[in-house]
Amino acid sequence: MIRIALFAVVALAAPQALAEEPKSEFPPPPWHLVDLWWDMGKDTPFESYSIDVGISDDVPSAANLYIAPIGIGHLSKTPFYGGIQTQADGYTKRDRRLRKIGPGFIFSMWGQRSLDAIRPSIGGFCQSSGHEGDFVSVRRPYEWKKGKYTYKIVRMDREEIDGKPFTWVGVLIYSHDKNENVFVGALRFNGEDLVLARKVASFVEIYGRRIPVSDIPKLTVTFGNLRMNGKPVKVVSAVAVYPKRVPDYAEVVAKDGALVVTVGQPVENRKERKMKLIGK
Repeated sequence: MIRIALFAVVALAAPQALAEEPKSEFPPPPWHLVDLWWDMGKDTPFESYSIDVGISDDVPSAANLYIAPIGIGHLSKTPFYGGIQTQADGYTKRDRRLRKIGPGFIFSMWGQRSLDAIRPSIGGFCQSSGHEGDFVSVRRPYEWKKGKYTYKIVRMDREEIDGKPFTWVGVLIYSHDKNENVFVGALRFNGEDLVLARKVASFVEIYGRRIPVSDIPKLTVTFGNLRMNGKPVKVVSAVAVYPKRVPDYAEVVAKDGALVVTVGQPVENRKERKMKLIGK
C-alpha cells in the first residue's frame, strides 16, 4: 500500500515537474558559436601547416568546450579537422571500450574506418566511428590550461598498399608556456603528393550534453600566425560566420592579422551572420 501511494504521488508530480521545466529555444548541441574561414589564396603542396591559438582562461572540463584551430581542411580532397577539447573520449586498438579521457587534443579524418589508418601516440587513444560519417581519429590526453599553443600538422612517412601510395600525417601541439611539443598521433591519407586546399576553417563549439546558455564559459580565444611549410601565410581574407539556431555568445574582431573571439557574452540583436574581417 505504501509503495502504491508513493507511486501515485510521483505520477501526479511528474507532469507538473515537466511542465515547469523551461524549454530551450535552441536544438541540442553541438553549438558552433562561430566558424572562421581563412583563405590562403591558392592550393599548396603540403609539407606542414600550423596555426597559433591563445586561450585567455582556464576552462572546466564540464563545459564541453571544443576549440578547433583546424575546424575543417582538405588534403588532396580528404577532409580533416583537429583541436583542443575540455573532455575528449576514445579507446585503444586493443580495448575498444569507449571512455572519457579528460582534457586533450584530437586529430580526425573523414572517409575512413580502418584501424590500420590510425597511429596513436604512446599513451594515446583513437576512435573509428560512423556517427558523424565515417571517420578515424587520434586523441591524446593533456591537462591543457590557459596559454598559447601551436597546432601543427606535418607530413611523415610514405606507405604503399597494393601498389597505391599513402602518406602518414601527424599532429604536434607546442605549448609555448611549457616549452614542450606533444605528439598527438598520425593518420594515413590517400596519395603521396598531398595538397592543402586554400580555405581552412577554425571554430569554437559547445558539444555534448545541453547546458544553460549562461554556463557557456567566458574567455577569449585568439587564432593567428598561419604558417605553410614553415613560412608565414599572407591571408587573402578571413570571414566570420555566426550560425543560426545556436546561442549568440561569441563575437570576433580582427587584430594585427589575428582573429580574436570573445566567448560567453550574449550578443543582442545580431544583424549580420557573415562578416569579412580581413581582406576586401
